[in-house]
Amino acid sequence: MMQVRSRFLSPVSVFGALCVGLGVHAQQAPQQPAAQPPRPAMQMPAPTPNDTLKSVEVTPDRHVRFRIWAPNAIEVKLHAEGPEATPGITPEETGKYMAGVPLTKGDQGVWEATIGPIEPGMYRYTFTVDGVSTTDPRNPLTSQSLTHASSMYEVPGADFMEYKAGVPHGVIATIYYDSSATGGQRRMHVYTPPGYENGSARLPVLYLLHGGGDSDDSWPTVGRAGAILDNLIASGKAVPMLIVMPAGHVSTDFRLTPGARMGHDAFNDDLVKVVLPYIDAHYRTVADRDHRAIAGLSMGGLQTLNIALDDSSDFAYVGVFSSGWFPNAIKEEQDTDVAQYRASGKPFRLFWVDAGKYDIALQNSHATVAVLKDAGIHVEEHESGGFHAWPNWRDYLHQFAALVFKSPEAQ
Repeated sequence: MMQVRSRFLSPVSVFGALCVGLGVHAQQAPQQPAAQPPRPAMQMPAPTPNDTLKSVEVTPDRHVRFRIWAPNAIEVKLHAEGPEATPGITPEETGKYMAGVPLTKGDQGVWEATIGPIEPGMYRYTFTVDGVSTTDPRNPLTSQSLTHASSMYEVPGADFMEYKAGVPHGVIATIYYDSSATGGQRRMHVYTPPGYENGSARLPVLYLLHGGGDSDDSWPTVGRAGAILDNLIASGKAVPMLIVMPAGHVSTDFRLTPGARMGHDAFNDDLVKVVLPYIDAHYRTVADRDHRAIAGLSMGGLQTLNIALDDSSDFAYVGVFSSGWFPNAIKEEQDTDVAQYRASGKPFRLFWVDAGKYDIALQNSHATVAVLKDAGIHVEEHESGGFHAWPNWRDYLHQFAALVFKSPEAQ
């Protein structure tokens, strides 16, 4: 008789097989990840002379040595402020620096040049490497102009403009605001004197304007406005005040507004109708003309002239640094801004003008003063030594800030 095997397993057999299967699975070792190739060791860049390069160095005799590492360069030049502050230098000698000072290449690809002696102060410079202008890659100290940045160096010894230990320091804030006069957002810098944050007193305001091609960053950096005021206030030579340093250009290009005379564009309305109310609304100011001053250098001096004459009801103190109307514009100014002042202007407490012996604006300054005096304005006119340059403008601010908000009688 044939035996037939059943295709079905008993429950006991199934259970046993399942347990065996599970047991075998549980005892299998976990799968190991595939071996990874060893990671290469971190490679540090090879050392170069640039790693420890001291790119700008002032010697005890006030000569300044500049260096830049550019091993593959063909030609390197230095463009530096400062030669105009060399004692006894002539205009002809300063002109030689306009094209740049050639640097000499050393064995390790370090280029070098020395200038001086340079009078104590703060100065700007750039390098030109094979035709490309650049800041100093080894110097983080910079100053912004309208279209570029420059590196800075300092020759110690200018006591009135140094940040000194033991002297309380004010604060310079960067302020962004919307301007209905120019459209869009604009920037200005505002200096508040030491102790302002914890005080309650209302203060006078100096509106301080930069020159053509510069920016609202110029007076706070290369102009040393903050340190100058810190030292004046600490010595009792100036009253505590705010300094408002707006952006004088209304375009990112250094050009005049088409159809507008220099000093006559949307900036004037921006300052008087936007910035001035903003400052009075956001800071503790004395909001009247006797507690407002306006001053500017070069292009900013032209803006100062026109705004002061058109808005004499807003400013009692005026400072014009290295500036004046161009000869071909004087007749038009006499017929417009000067005529408006003659008709409705208020007397100024101080109208202070200065320009250097070798200043390119000196003759314009003299001619402008003659027009102002003919209009009945009492002008305190000065002629310093020096050029159309920051050594003069810092000194002018130092003198002017010590005079404002003190005159007892209108002039």
